[in-house]
Amino acid sequence: MRNLFMILLLIPALLFSQEDVDDSAFAKANNAYTNGNYQEAQELYSSILQSGKHSVQVYYNLGNTYYKLNEVAPSIYHYEKALMMDPDNEDVRNNLKFAQQMTVDRIESLGGNPFLDAMTSLVKSMSTDSWAYLSIMLAILAVLCFVLYHYAATSGKKRLFFTFFIVFLLVMGLSIYAAFRSNDLMVSSNTAIIYDQEVISRSEPNNSSQSTFTLHAGTKVEILESYEDWSKVRIANGEKAWVPQDSYKEL
Repeated sequence: MRNLFMILLLIPALLFSQEDVDDSAFAKANNAYTNGNYQEAQELYSSILQSGKHSVQVYYNLGNTYYKLNEVAPSIYHYEKALMMDPDNEDVRNNLKFAQQMTVDRIESLGGNPFLDAMTSLVKSMSTDSWAYLSIMLAILAVLCFVLYHYAATSGKKRLFFTFFIVFLLVMGLSIYAAFRSNDLMVSSNTAIIYDQEVISRSEPNNSSQSTFTLHAGTKVEILESYEDWSKVRIANGEKAWVPQDSYKEL
């Protein structure tokens, strides 16, 4: 019994010690980056991810490190990973745009339905959690307005509070839709970043088939299907082709 008690006492200490190791590794990586030792910083940040500790800050800092090393594909990949964890992070968004300017490919996005595109952009402007929190706040405001409407002394105040109640209710409904839509987009998205410096895509999943277009490091693609060592991908302008699976890294 005494031994069991000692083990239970040691568990928090071990966990705390592990946390210190992680914090120490992160601090060492930050220090290496600040001193311009980008290769060392890259190795330290990568070791943190390999240990199973994933965070927006580690992905973001690793993206910055690869950017300093002029490695465009890993830089974009890690910014994208950070953005998947925190879509509201403006620093990540801005640095991702800078990194994308280093890519060779300039692919125009395929134009779609303007209304649907605008709705999708609005949904992507905040994370699923942010939309959920907004829905809760709007629900509280709607209930408050309904209570005030019920106890309002004059008809004018009743109309005012009832109007606000309806408005908050409608916006809450849109926020709930946006939260579910944001989650669907995140789950259904199967994207990757091209890592090879140059990839010749093919019309069929073999090297003897006709070449279609050439992709370069840092280009983002959507994975549609896979066959043996090949994947069919779609690029931003809607064109589709097959590329080797070892030419990209899936997000």
